[in-house]
Amino acid sequence: MSYFRKYLIVLKLSWQNGLVYRTSLLMWRLRQFLSTLMSLTVWQVMFSGNQTLFNYQQQEMISYIFLVSFLQSMILATIMHGLAADIYSGKISDILLKPINLFGYLATLDLADKFKNIIFTIIEAIILAFIFHPVIILPSLINFGVFIFTILIGVILYFLIQLLFGSIGFWSPETWAPRFLFMMFLEFTAGKLFPLDILPKMVQNIVLLTPFPYFSYFQIQVFLNRLTTQQLITYLATSIFWTILLTIVVGKIWKRGIKGYQAAGI
Repeated sequence: MSYFRKYLIVLKLSWQNGLVYRTSLLMWRLRQFLSTLMSLTVWQVMFSGNQTLFNYQQQEMISYIFLVSFLQSMILATIMHGLAADIYSGKISDILLKPINLFGYLATLDLADKFKNIIFTIIEAIILAFIFHPVIILPSLINFGVFIFTILIGVILYFLIQLLFGSIGFWSPETWAPRFLFMMFLEFTAGKLFPLDILPKMVQNIVLLTPFPYFSYFQIQVFLNRLTTQQLITYLATSIFWTILLTIVVGKIWKRGIKGYQAAGI
């Protein structure tokens, strides 16, 4: 079997498995839809009688909310929340024994989940567009190309962080608490609730040094053309730095974890 055919089969099977529990999937997407609907409603009310707010025009903020919804499905959607439990229980041994790269296998599962969520996001966006009649700001061709590149960086960064959380399973089954704290922190620092540039400058500078703004805020600023050339270069350099650093850290931790892995529960 060819190298790529193996991953294509994994992608197909993961897609089919993701559609088995349709009620759970629909409830999850309903939650995401209502979250976006609430955000759009709140900001539309806040802009009533105001041309600009927090240095954003209304169409810019509406575009921001729609883009956040899309990037949540493209970057932050993941199927790897149970990775640590799979490691600690010994379930991952089945993958380790197969003639397939572990990280490639996990990335393929994640990709299938993202495709599924993107399709639902597009449907939800069409429904919301009929409700709110938004004027979406479109980027230039160059900005759109940079936007796609920053999405790729965000996808890789988030995948690495999921591997980092998953590696806890080599030593402990207790991953719920740190993951919960991370998700709560992410709501604020990724710019999911509001644009980070409405925060005080000092807080912005601190948050932008972390990898979290590069999961949605940075990409949206590129799309809306709200960055100077210097800011774009700085933020790109910071995101690439985090990608390289996390790649090294994750590689070392997983190498150490697998070396001492005893497949508990098998």
